[in-house]
Amino acid sequence: MEFIAKSRISKKIYKLALMLREMDINVYIYGESGTGKTHLAKFISPNAKFYNEKIKSDEVIVENIQNDFNFKFKRVIATGYTPLSNDLKDKFAIQLELKPLNERKEDIPAFIEHFSNKIKEELKIDKNITIKIDKNENLHTLKQKIYKKFLCSDYNKNDIIEILKEFFDKNYSENDSYNSMLKIFDKALIEVLLKKHKSKLQTAKHLKINRHTLTKKVNELEN
Repeated sequence: MEFIAKSRISKKIYKLALMLREMDINVYIYGESGTGKTHLAKFISPNAKFYNEKIKSDEVIVENIQNDFNFKFKRVIATGYTPLSNDLKDKFAIQLELKPLNERKEDIPAFIEHFSNKIKEELKIDKNITIKIDKNENLHTLKQKIYKKFLCSDYNKNDIIEILKEFFDKNYSENDSYNSMLKIFDKALIEVLLKKHKSKLQTAKHLKINRHTLTKKVNELEN
């Protein structure tokens, strides 16, 4: 299993993780959602099984560990969002904090390449994409963004129509109206054009509608 470490912070974690692979001690990994805690846990203990009450394994990975956890296993790799409580501190030899992605910016291009190669292999496609990174990006949102970019890049109008037909078939109810369904199209189109042109005036011009009409639509979509 690969562990991406291009930033200074991640390289330190990587070196420590390599040492921990050779040691039978309990490890606790904490950090915000989408920092890669579970992936690091699997890197440290590749043979560990995800914990459930019926599991039979020497090593387990426990996500969001609680104070009442029964430490009956040879080794526990646990994850959480905050540092350990006083009740659990003495159960773990090591605590590791995984910083948010915006503090490990050098890792981002490598993650993009990793996720891109994975979806290329899964979908049997050979093309490249360009991704714009938000300042609050995490691994979950980054992965979703890359998958969506790949999946949507080859769609034509007929593909979109088929997707919408499936969506309406599953989601349309008697309480919905024609206008409520049109809001789906309005929201997508208006948000894209506002982001592209950065001006209600220019957006209204490209949509060939009055600026006041656009403002009214924007206000309706926000409610």
